[in-house]
Amino acid sequence: MKWLYKLVLAVLLFAPIGASAQGIDLSVEIEENTAELLGENTTLALKNKVDKIITRNGMVAAEGFFALVPSIVIVDEGTVDTGMTKMLVVSADFTLSVANTMSNTIFNSQIVRLRANGRDRQSCLRAMVNQINIADVRYAKLIKDSQEIINDFYTNKVPMLIAKIEAMIVQEKFDEAMAALSMIPDNVSEGPKVEKMKIDIYNRMLCNEIKRIVAEAELLVRQGKIGEALNLCRTANILSPNYGEITAFMKRLDDQAAKAEAE
Repeated sequence: MKWLYKLVLAVLLFAPIGASAQGIDLSVEIEENTAELLGENTTLALKNKVDKIITRNGMVAAEGFFALVPSIVIVDEGTVDTGMTKMLVVSADFTLSVANTMSNTIFNSQIVRLRANGRDRQSCLRAMVNQINIADVRYAKLIKDSQEIINDFYTNKVPMLIAKIEAMIVQEKFDEAMAALSMIPDNVSEGPKVEKMKIDIYNRMLCNEIKRIVAEAELLVRQGKIGEALNLCRTANILSPNYGEITAFMKRLDDQAAKAEAE
């Protein structure tokens, strides 16, 4: 669903969007060239490292409006003859950036030089990823310095986003509205309103589902498929605000059956 969240939010805000301050989600997005350079396993190890940096600094490693973007770029590579064997020595710049996930705009970065040796490039890259210190104060400062920008985003953008979502609800675009609401963190000032909107949308979606089931069941009855109609009704969520429509429909079937028997 990630693509849907981003598409919806791009349409809603027409502006950069990203992830979090304390208690707010901050996602990890590996730079494409870095993923290709590292390979699948080392890329996963890098993502796990960055996840730990996020959680260590009081944030949540999950989908959000802002992302922490790690990249590794090789700056020097050569071999050293140890007398018994040749070792490859690789130096690279590890860059950790805070970015807007919609526009890919970087607004804060920290670069750390890494160096490792090994039998080949991949072993060197794995060693470099292992060298990344999640407790490095430079990464903590990077996130802390970014929080003012992030807080400004929520202060300025969330009210506008909510207004757009309210218009979506009126238009019964419930899936899109729920996807957008799910990206708003709980600890913004509009949090209680967001939660009420989620409940309202959920109930509306349940009501629509009941109406769909009843309409399809009516069609099945007209086709003489009474059993299928009853089975369909049994799939309805009893917590739906309008579940009474299912009860009324099934009672009508029972009454019709009783009348037919009496005749």
